[in-house]
Amino acid sequence: MKNLVIQYYIDTNFYTQPNFNNIGPSPIEQYSSYSFQLYCKKHNIDYMKITMPKIKFRHPTWERFDLWEDRSWWDRYDQIMYVDSDVIAMPHSPNIFYGLRPDESFKSPVYRKYRSVSPEQAKILAEKNLLSHEIDAIEIRNKFIQPGVFILSKLCTEKMLPLVSEFKHTAYNIDDGMFLNYCLVKSGVPLMDLDYRYNYKATRKFNKRFNILKQIYFLHCAGGKKHEKGAAIWPVLQSLYPTINVNLLDLR
Repeated sequence: MKNLVIQYYIDTNFYTQPNFNNIGPSPIEQYSSYSFQLYCKKHNIDYMKITMPKIKFRHPTWERFDLWEDRSWWDRYDQIMYVDSDVIAMPHSPNIFYGLRPDESFKSPVYRKYRSVSPEQAKILAEKNLLSHEIDAIEIRNKFIQPGVFILSKLCTEKMLPLVSEFKHTAYNIDDGMFLNYCLVKSGVPLMDLDYRYNYKATRKFNKRFNILKQIYFLHCAGGKKHEKGAAIWPVLQSLYPTINVNLLDLR
């Protein structure tokens, strides 16, 4: 099978909402891209980084919906993994595609924030998703994902496409992650929860527990840490990938 890992890192100034969702450029992208290039080479997976706009809607975060809209992707690949540009592949990470088949399921590391609570609690947690009022609490608990890492196939994207193709008509304050979760649930596409270690979020609490790095596969540096010069994540990344020379001087 032919598999691909894809990342998007595009200048926000090409878009109408360059500050959308407070997501801006960060030098952590250099570590992310380099780590996944090594990961893909190790496991014989194709790698691609998109640096120019194609969809040109609001902000670069929406560009990933091209994986549904442009059907030619599926003439070339059986499975495609999308990865946020602030996710780091650990050097010891196994091949996430091993044993997976390109069936109709949407595959993503289990989002324990939702799976570990009751449906009622999940509904409360999802209140920030402005589309969640249209979704049953049990479906939120069972099917909501953290959309920083996920794997698609031709059958999966075909089934989701009628809903996904409406993304340009979303309300101004709906973000791409909210919309993706909505499409996943409403499409009826089955969800396959993968090992949570393929999307381990680096919280501030995590910064005191760096020994966890040996136990996880993909480290997701979500939030504001990647915009702070003094964040504890930088020396860790420098020790993991010492050949990458990243300039942190422009960070706050």
